[in-house]
Amino acid sequence: MADRFGAVVSRHPVAVGTRRRNAAWALAAAVPTGWLGLWGLSTAGSSSGSAGGNKAIGVVTGLALVALYVAVTQTLRALRGGPGEYFEVRERGLVHGSRRGADGWTWDRVVSITIPSDPKPNAIAQRLGNDYRCTLALDDGTRLRIDGHATGPVELARAVLRNCPDAVRLAGDEWQRRASGWFLAGAAAFLATVIAIVTYIADHPDTTRRVTEANGSTSLQDVPGISDGMVMAFALGLAVCAVGALTCVLLFVRYRWYRRR
Repeated sequence: MADRFGAVVSRHPVAVGTRRRNAAWALAAAVPTGWLGLWGLSTAGSSSGSAGGNKAIGVVTGLALVALYVAVTQTLRALRGGPGEYFEVRERGLVHGSRRGADGWTWDRVVSITIPSDPKPNAIAQRLGNDYRCTLALDDGTRLRIDGHATGPVELARAVLRNCPDAVRLAGDEWQRRASGWFLAGAAAFLATVIAIVTYIADHPDTTRRVTEANGSTSLQDVPGISDGMVMAFALGLAVCAVGALTCVLLFVRYRWYRRR
């Protein structure tokens, strides 16, 4: 390796153990909150709950989904990097390796360098390694991802930038420029779905029917226009559409605002 890429200029180990601990803690939080959220949804579907109770169920379910997302992403990062992951800046290239082995690339093989222009220096982002992100695209299709779990990620990225003056510099939001018009179309589609669901619910109100008992007496029986299962499905669909519409609008506004800066 030294013959191909020269002497080591700097070494940057990655805190793989932190990723594993993050995944374990997140999974430990996702399992009980997920079961609690599912239990709340099942009881809410079979009985009429209060507005406060429904909000609590929504909060618990949302926390479970967030914890599950953190557990999955941290696990994937730990598996992708491997045990003992590290980066080495060499005189003539970059080396990425772990206890499973190492590979290297000369500086002229770096095609593009993506560094987002909006760093997240808060405590949660630092814990998850999201306070700094840098993606290197190489000419063989390999993508190397540097995040805050690497030791000295800023210095590592600066070394790559310094040694790769011909590499394309990206900010990671180029896709927003290509898809800015589709954000509003997506928001409109989500809104149309919400209107369709609300219209369907309004067209199927609860009714009553007269039932004749075995002894000849009659009684009125409530007949729901929509089953409990459909109510839960519609509630979930409305929540997804609301989040999707808001996300599309925020992405559109964010892109327009950044473009004017």
